[in-house]
Amino acid sequence: MRIHRVQIEGFGPFRERQDVDLDALAPSGVFVIAGRTGAGKSSILDAICFALYGTVPRYDGVDRRLRSDHCGPDDPTQVTLEFSTGSDRWRISRSPDYERPKRRGTGMTIVAADALLERLEPAADGSEHWVGYAAGPRDVGHAIHQVVGLSHQQFLQVILLAQNRFSQFLLAGNTDRQRVLRTLFGTQIYEDYEKRLDERRRESEREQERDAGHLQRLQSDVEALAREAGWHVSDETIDLERVAARAGYDLQTRADAVERADAALAAAEAAHTRVRQLREQQQQRNAARERMAAIEIESASLALDRALLEGARSAEPLRAAIDEAARARADVEAAGAVEAAVLADAAAGVDAALDVDDLLAVAQALTGDIARWQDAEKAEQQLAADRADLTRVATQVDAVRAVLAVTRAALTLAEQERGRLGDEIEKLSIAAAGLDAARAESEDLVARLIAAREAEAAAVELAQASADRLEASRAVEEAVAGWGQLVRRRLAGFAAELADGLTDDDPCPVCGSLDHPQPAPSNHDPVTDAVLAAAEEDRDRALAVDRESAARLTAITARVDAARARAQGSVEELQARQGESQSRLDVAERATEALDHARRLRGDLEAREHELRGELDVAAARLAELDTASTVLSGRIAEAEEAVATACGAFPSVHARIVDAEARRRTAQRLAEARRAHEVALERRQDADRKLDAEVAASSFPDAPSARAALLTPTQLEDLSSRLSDHDAARRIAKERLLELELQLADAPDDLVDTDASLGEATLARDTWQHAVAELAAVRERVARFGDLRQAIEKLDRDGHERREQHQTIVRLADTLAGRAPNTMRMTLETFVLAAELEEIVAAANLRLADMSDGRYRLEHTDTLARRGAASGLGLHVHDAYTGRTRPPQSLSGGETFLASLALALGLAEAVTSRAGGIRLDTLFIDEGFGSLDAETLELALRTLDDLRSGGRTIGVISHVEAMKEQLPIGILVEATPYGSSVITEAAPSRL
Repeated sequence: MRIHRVQIEGFGPFRERQDVDLDALAPSGVFVIAGRTGAGKSSILDAICFALYGTVPRYDGVDRRLRSDHCGPDDPTQVTLEFSTGSDRWRISRSPDYERPKRRGTGMTIVAADALLERLEPAADGSEHWVGYAAGPRDVGHAIHQVVGLSHQQFLQVILLAQNRFSQFLLAGNTDRQRVLRTLFGTQIYEDYEKRLDERRRESEREQERDAGHLQRLQSDVEALAREAGWHVSDETIDLERVAARAGYDLQTRADAVERADAALAAAEAAHTRVRQLREQQQQRNAARERMAAIEIESASLALDRALLEGARSAEPLRAAIDEAARARADVEAAGAVEAAVLADAAAGVDAALDVDDLLAVAQALTGDIARWQDAEKAEQQLAADRADLTRVATQVDAVRAVLAVTRAALTLAEQERGRLGDEIEKLSIAAAGLDAARAESEDLVARLIAAREAEAAAVELAQASADRLEASRAVEEAVAGWGQLVRRRLAGFAAELADGLTDDDPCPVCGSLDHPQPAPSNHDPVTDAVLAAAEEDRDRALAVDRESAARLTAITARVDAARARAQGSVEELQARQGESQSRLDVAERATEALDHARRLRGDLEAREHELRGELDVAAARLAELDTASTVLSGRIAEAEEAVATACGAFPSVHARIVDAEARRRTAQRLAEARRAHEVALERRQDADRKLDAEVAASSFPDAPSARAALLTPTQLEDLSSRLSDHDAARRIAKERLLELELQLADAPDDLVDTDASLGEATLARDTWQHAVAELAAVRERVARFGDLRQAIEKLDRDGHERREQHQTIVRLADTLAGRAPNTMRMTLETFVLAAELEEIVAAANLRLADMSDGRYRLEHTDTLARRGAASGLGLHVHDAYTGRTRPPQSLSGGETFLASLALALGLAEAVTSRAGGIRLDTLFIDEGFGSLDAETLELALRTLDDLRSGGRTIGVISHVEAMKEQLPIGILVEATPYGSSVITEAAPSRL
């Protein structure tokens, strides 16, 4: 990474824009940043760190405003940094959030922090231009981590060596040093491994306790079951095989008992069945004897019924003639009664002495008169309706004339009101003209207010996404660091693998020598291909998660930026503007509503006028129709009155005359019909009597009344015949059944046999069988329970053995990784990993320290046990070649501490960059510390810095040491102006 240019405006002590061109200083390699104390030298480094990561290292944990106190309300605050990584050139611009006065009203408003990352890309015409790559603080933060490849802490350790940070790592204790290394190398994951493995150990212990408790419960259940069944002696130890044998014997014994009880039960029930069947047959024989005796008694009482049946059957052929004679007599009586009734109800004006033909002639004459008078009756009925219609038409004429007057008055009022509404509509149209503008303004403010609220809500989600992104970045660092360490260990272990295969007198596969004086020591913890592949998979998964979190953060940031762009203001400002806009909108809407109402009223009045004019036309037409109808009705009434007067005669109305004629006609017709029916009935009765007398004379009966008395109804005849037939059939069946039973029980006694004894024996046999079956079921249930318990115990014993072995492995591994026995070094897994990293850092640092101390000092990593069980494994000692002994870093002088710290910082920088993918460091800044060195040591330090600039590296040093200013050809001067703010200029050495 090379830093080319930094522009600072409104930041720290710099109000005006300051432009620092580091490319102009690159040819000299090393330059000094000079100026008076407090002028703002370190603020240049603060600006570089802020541009990349949005934070300032000197103000960690302190509430510090980054905006310059010298800025005016409209002055911007921004830092722009140009840098390159590999072949890509980048430009990042960042501004913090700060307060400024509101443009409208009083008070302050917050200007939100912003950031933009751009990449320089070629255009089609061959030129180059900046193209946006990421926007917004969060998106830019994630993009910077991918582009630079260093976290904030790593950047401070390898590129920007901030003031007072050199000696912290050198003089730190084991715990503080572990915290720094964990941040730089991302080894938190190993501590998580320890915690997770320890949790697995505790879970395994709980599982062992559960297995032991379960086994004890199962054994107790087996013991209780065996004691209950009597399968073992109480003072003996439970033996599953012996208990199983006793259970099988008990089961077979109970099965044999059930088989014997089943045979005894079958024999007893068969004997009882035979006795019960004999008793039932005896009971049936006794019942048959009683039934036969009852039937014989009943036969004597049925002789009279047999005589009645024989007489009824003899009289049955005469039934038709007897019934016919009876019907003829009834018809004569009925016809006579009808004639008498007609004579009693005969109407006046009809001669009852007339015969049938004369009565029919009278009825025919009355029918002709009624037909003539019916036309006059219709005219009489229509006359009343016509008179009512004439009265109704006169009433309607008066009503229509009244409606015409009212409608003309309403039409006049509607025309006057329509004119008044026209004037009011003209006034309201002017007031409602601004509605669209007010509504558009209100809708725009509502949409912007919604967007502002969405931006505030999305900011919370953005914070969580940023945290997830940082966590994913740390996971990537941890996975890459772990994979890199395994690769180094794999490479370092190749020599040990080759040494393990060396034997005396065999040539070395590398050098061919037959002597092997110093073979590499054996590696007790080799890195296999599987372990390395697993680490690569972890690294790839972490990178995938990191990409996903970056994509999510980019999406959310885009949502926030889009919402803020739509809002164009804060929620408070938009709410105030919305209130004012709503007031204007309410006034315009009320005017619009009133205008719409007035227009609707005018439209209603116009429609009403049209309707009234239509009603006037309809009423005039209706009045003409009513006058015509009145004339027609008057003429028709006169004609009808003349015809009705002629048809009434002496009656009050035509209808009364017709009613009288119809009554007389009905009387004549009914009397003629009744007399003719009576005559016919008398003739039929005479014929029926002659036929009955002839048939009786031919029968066995002396006269007709005797034959009529012997008749029975069909139902009576059928019931009597059926009863006698049923009696005969029952007598025959009972006799046959009695004979059958007498033959079957010829040798059986007449007294009923006793069934109690056989029933008792069968009941006793069934009780015995049920008891045996219940005992067998209980034994089977206990045997099944024992089988389940035995199977569970055997399975638990098999599974428990595997879990116990696994538990011992987990416990041993967890204790080892946690620094407990059998780990004699009391080093945790994370400490072990960091110790390996520290060894590489110390090796790199010693290359610099040997030159700067003229070979006197060398740093040494120590993993000796700390006293009283304190954490160990990350200790640092200083080996003094003058004394040949090691001593703690705290014993070094100030200048020696600076040199050792600088060497350690440079070694740490090399280790961190190698973990970050071999990043090239073309720019380096060192802030102070050289003032504690004497001239000779300073010369060594400068020589070291001169070595660092090889390969085109640029190094900036902040220092007040005059010797450094004299030896460095070009530098940067920071000066305070009389107004309090500072300016930056590139200066020649003479000005320094």
